[in-house]
Amino acid sequence: MEIKKFSFRGKAKNETTLVDFLSEVTPLSKSLIKKHANNGGVWIKRRGRGPLNRIRRVKTVLTSEDYIECHYDPNLPEVDMELVQQIHETKEWGVWYKPAGVLTEGTKYGDQASLIRHIEKNKPHAYPIQRLDRETSGLMVVAYKEKVSRIFNSATKKGLITKFFQAEVLGCPRSSEGEISFNIDGKSAKTTYKVHEELELSTLIEIKMETSRFHQARQHFAKIKHPIIGDPKYGRHNKNDDGLKLVAYKVELKDPISKKDHLFVLPDELRLF
Repeated sequence: MEIKKFSFRGKAKNETTLVDFLSEVTPLSKSLIKKHANNGGVWIKRRGRGPLNRIRRVKTVLTSEDYIECHYDPNLPEVDMELVQQIHETKEWGVWYKPAGVLTEGTKYGDQASLIRHIEKNKPHAYPIQRLDRETSGLMVVAYKEKVSRIFNSATKKGLITKFFQAEVLGCPRSSEGEISFNIDGKSAKTTYKVHEELELSTLIEIKMETSRFHQARQHFAKIKHPIIGDPKYGRHNKNDDGLKLVAYKVELKDPISKKDHLFVLPDELRLF
């Protein structure tokens, strides 16, 4: 029988293991349930209270008060995680390279193709300080403790962490440098840019993120009629076969713990220019 995408939500039976319960209420075999749970697609709310958490141990004994969700998609793409790189490491935080195609965090269907899950295989916890879209490659700051995450998030709001991107946009902006200010989701958003090189039909630019909103660079450049090349969501006539031409290539930050200034830049082979 072909197993298609589905989501199951419901209360568990008393004194049964997770694998036995899901094998009864879903079309998945026990071996597939084990693999799927390990990949992060099974969730539990203990005694029906608190947040949903991923549950990977299929021999966990359930009670009738436990609430279970199983989200399964057989068409999730396989992602090469070998391209993930650690750029900088401390005990409390690190800087990582996320390739295009790798999620920052997982979805309800699984987290096996995410940067955070990759890090958590060797760290107790991982908290992204900023997120990159699946299609975007580049540098990410990740905290390894919740307290450190809160400190970094506060530093981000104070402008102590600055992100720079390289992009290729359709056409050529009128000015060699400029500022784009359009609200996103009702919140102020500001992006500044400098032209690096004009090509025949497109332009290479450096972008500084003055704020951090959802798809900010992608939305802003589409708004001024110069969408980023390869963007699958925003813009027209900007599609290509090589993916999104947007790379988070540089991060400036003051370590809020040690107070040291840091500058992290991607190696040449991982940049656009």
